Amino acid sequence: MFICVCHALPEQTVRTLAREGMSFEEIQAVTGCATCCGSCREFAETIVLESRALPASGPALPVLAIA
Repeated sequence: MFICVCHALPEQTVRTLAREGMSFEEIQAVTGCATCCGSCREFAETIVLESRALPASGPALPVLAIA
């Protein structure tokens, strides 16, 4: 799904950049998100906040060693 139609920016790209630690403003500067009509801004900011709250990688639960 596109998050920013004006710049053909996929939602997954925004999620990935946010998980890598980029702020909305940094993502905006790199991708152009919410710099044209601005209708995607609120959704894009929400995606960034949600994505930054998730761990960047690794298992969701601790891995137990089997002896």
